[in-house]
Parts: sequence; structure tokens; C-alpha cells
Amino acid sequence: MSRMPLIIDTDVALGVLHEGRPRDIDDGFAIAEAINSDTLDLRLISTVFGNGTLSEVVRVANEIVALKDSNVPVLQGAAVSMEKDSQTNAAVEGMATLLRQTPCAVAAIGPLTNMGLLARYHPDAFQRITTLIIVAGRSLGRKFYIGDKGPVTDFNFENDVEAARVMLEASQNVQVVCAGFELTSQVCVTLKDLETIAARNTPVASYFHRNSTAWCNWWTGTFPGDAGFHPWDSAAIALLKHPEYFAMEERGWQITARPKGPAWLECGATLAGARIQYCTGFNGTGKEQFVADVVHSVY
Repeated sequence: MSRMPLIIDTDVALGVLHEGRPRDIDDGFAIAEAINSDTLDLRLISTVFGNGTLSEVVRVANEIVALKDSNVPVLQGAAVSMEKDSQTNAAVEGMATLLRQTPCAVAAIGPLTNMGLLARYHPDAFQRITTLIIVAGRSLGRKFYIGDKGPVTDFNFENDVEAARVMLEASQNVQVVCAGFELTSQVCVTLKDLETIAARNTPVASYFHRNSTAWCNWWTGTFPGDAGFHPWDSAAIALLKHPEYFAMEERGWQITARPKGPAWLECGATLAGARIQYCTGFNGTGKEQFVADVVHSVY
């Protein structure tokens, strides 16, 4: 059986301290799972600012690729939002070249700057994306809370609203899937799960355990109602491997300006805009299978 060609566009920050605290680690798990997959063919990792500076993101992506003894290229993408710098970059050019050769799925698991630039500068290549999964979006009027704390941000979208707009406006013929806060806030990876990873006693497992613990401790200390951290970005990989895990609805979208605070990417069945698939939750045992896959993907 042929494997699905895949690009991961990421702000991976596994083990990074940025702006005074540990940063999200789930991009790292998503990359490892994609490299290990028998059904996905990871062709390119494009990097973007977000949970770390671009230089930190590039460093961590290269570390994971090297640890996995992989030859997947890592290309440097946007260091700031489109509003601050609308020029193309090596990652955007690399994606365009690859997509013209081979249609690929894209897991866009960081701010959407590179995707907006790809749609703007290379619309023909953008149209060759087979499935575009973004970790962003919300139901109409939905505020994001973790327990009684919040509202928290729609981080990837809010880091580059203009790029998201350009990308979505270009996506009439591209299947877009939103897998955001409402989906993966339903599941946690715990310290016990990280200990399961450490017990494998491999260089990769040790690296992930060592660089994940601070984030998990920070998250549960900040949000004590959670048993662990949320594997937001791993959902993008799981959707490609196991779409049966997930409950989805067809919706339209709009970017809603607000009098206070950043704009929202709202998704609803009654909205106009190109139709997207919106992940609302899990089917059957999908929740348990998803978490097990995240934990068992690191070896």
C-alpha cells in the first residue's frame, strides 16, 4: 500500500524555554509519529515562529530528525507574521517545489504564516494540497476555558490572522480540516504516560521524556484541573492515519473582528465561506486510542 505524502509546518519547541516558561511540546510528538508511520511519507518539515524563536524551532526540528536517523529536510520559514514581513522564504519555496512534483497532505501545526505565503505566492502549488489540517478555529461564539481559567487564546490563528485569511480564501478547492482547542482539550497526556515513554530507554524516548517533563509540570501547575498536557498537534497526524477516531461536521467559516482583543476564526454550519471539516470530538473509543497512539509513537 502506498504511503500518503506529507508536509509538516511547525513551530516545534520541545524543551524550549521561551518568554520565561516552558513551551508546548506536542509538535515534537507529531513529528516523531509521522516519521514512524507506516502509512505516512513525511517529505518536508517547514518551520515557523510561534512557541519559540525561529532559530529555536529549526534547532529542535533538526534534533528530532537526527535522533530518528531520518533524512527528512528541515527548511527555515517565517520568523514573524505576514503583517511584519510578507516576503517568501525557503520553506515556502520548498513546499511549492515539492507540491508541484507530488500532491501532499499538510499538517499546519503552528501559526499559519507559511501557509498564507504559499497561497499568495504560489497559488497553483497551494491547490495541490490534498488535505490541509490546521490546529485552529472555534465554534460560533465559543470562548476557550481550561477548567475555570481563561479565556485562553486560539494561539496558531491569533499569531497571524492575515495569513489565515489569505490561506482560507484560497482554499475553495482544498479540503481544510480544523482540529483545534475544542477537540484536544478533551484529552490529556500525563506524567505517568511520560514515564511509560522513559521506560523504553532509547535515545529518542529519553530525549522526549527529558524535554517534556517541565512543560507537563508547568501546565498542570497553571491549570490544576488538568491531569496532564493536551496533545493539540498530534491530532493533525491522527486525522490522517485514523479519521475514524474523530467526529466531524461540515461548516463554513468567518473571521470575526472584536471590539476588544484579537479576531476570532469562527466555524459554523450556517456560515458562508468555503466548506471545511470541523472536528468536534471523538467517536467510540477514539479518545483512548488517540492518546495511546501519541504515547506509543515515541521510540
